[in-house]
Amino acid sequence: MIMIRFHLYSDRHPAVETLRLLPQGDKIRRFYSQNKGSILLLTILVLSVLTVLASYFMSFTITGSHMAKSYELSAKSYYLAESGLAEAIYKLKNDPIWKNAFETLPTEQDPLCSVWAISPLERPSAFGPGAGYNVVINNLGCAQAEIISTGEIILGDSVGRKVVKIEVYKAMASPLIQYGLFTGGSSENIEINSVNPLRIHNGSLFSNNLLKVKGASSVFVDNKALAAGNILVDWGSSLSATTCSANLCEAGCASDECPPENVSVPGLDFNSTSATSYYSRAVQSDCSSARMDGKINCVFTPAEFEKMLWDNYPELSLPSGQVVYVTGDANIQAGQDLIINGVLAANRDINLGANLCWSRPEFPFVRCGNTRVALSRPSGGLSGLLAQRKINTGMWLGFGGAALNVEGLIYAGDEAKFASVGATITVRGAVVARKVIFSSLWNNVDIYLEPDIVAAAFLGSEYSPIATIDHWEERY
Repeated sequence: MIMIRFHLYSDRHPAVETLRLLPQGDKIRRFYSQNKGSILLLTILVLSVLTVLASYFMSFTITGSHMAKSYELSAKSYYLAESGLAEAIYKLKNDPIWKNAFETLPTEQDPLCSVWAISPLERPSAFGPGAGYNVVINNLGCAQAEIISTGEIILGDSVGRKVVKIEVYKAMASPLIQYGLFTGGSSENIEINSVNPLRIHNGSLFSNNLLKVKGASSVFVDNKALAAGNILVDWGSSLSATTCSANLCEAGCASDECPPENVSVPGLDFNSTSATSYYSRAVQSDCSSARMDGKINCVFTPAEFEKMLWDNYPELSLPSGQVVYVTGDANIQAGQDLIINGVLAANRDINLGANLCWSRPEFPFVRCGNTRVALSRPSGGLSGLLAQRKINTGMWLGFGGAALNVEGLIYAGDEAKFASVGATITVRGAVVARKVIFSSLWNNVDIYLEPDIVAAAFLGSEYSPIATIDHWEERY
């Protein structure tokens, strides 16, 4: 048998009584002696916690200092970059070298102003050692530029750098480059009657008097429809545009657009003695390939022009890049497919598809059919269908889905009338005249504004004095 003995000690036990009788210091020493492992562990734990807290506090303090320094560098470098932009814009407006380069005008040889350049602007210590900016000017076109300014500041071993980019441009002082369809004159209108649809892309419409939309017409203008007089839209017709006129002025129109300023149609230099007149350009052009006996330049009488069409029936492609000038009316006769690779200018009228048939004393004596006209712009040069008086279309213009396809300026010093055309009309450029009439056109009429084409045709344009910021971007 196994016997287990339990000893229960009370505070009256001799051993406990002995401990109680010991001096206080001995009690502590005995307690530490009996528990020294636990105390050491607790001490190490407390010191570790304090060390971690101290390290965290120091790290937080150092990180905060770095953040404050980084923010300071970032802010200073940003303002340095902005200083570079401010100086660049000032120089574009006032420095003769920068201004003349930026405001390069389009020419026949370089309509997009691709050759101008401005050297980078470097100010490495504009605000003391290690605090400056560098500015680069990139050519985006005629009076259009991208400005990239890099601000940099060095403080000890730290470097702050900020890049700011903007795009600026100046508009042509001439209002024409804003409008796909423009009429000017003291009392002339734009009349759109029984046309569906007529669309103006990328630009606006301007009538120096009334804009009339009637006969179930549908007109769509990407930007604004402006009239110095009233805009009149009959029941059953529609005009989709921001309207600015004497009787209609919607939100989005500037204060000077309701009604807009009265403007006359600018004149083209048809036949002056200037070397840049269209007659002088035609004298310098080469039409020897046009099958006209002895013909060197591109100046034609109306009879010579008609014979050239007859001799090259049914398709005639005018020499590329040349200005062809007719000293009277230019009549594009029945059944002719005419391709203009530059400019066709007439001292009087241009008539397209007026007759179904035409006759001459040469064989086969009579020719009949529809007329089609296409005009292309050679290598970005001058291009247009230009009449000092009128442009008229007849019902025999158009076959094969297309009637008139123009990459250039359509200009009439008097009236431009597009009526009863049975195929599409497409213009990439603009239509400018003293008066414009669109009538009985049930196929697409599309006018795509191309400002550089307009500016090239109206030589001697100038830019506005205001440089406009078109885009702003920050990069870190």
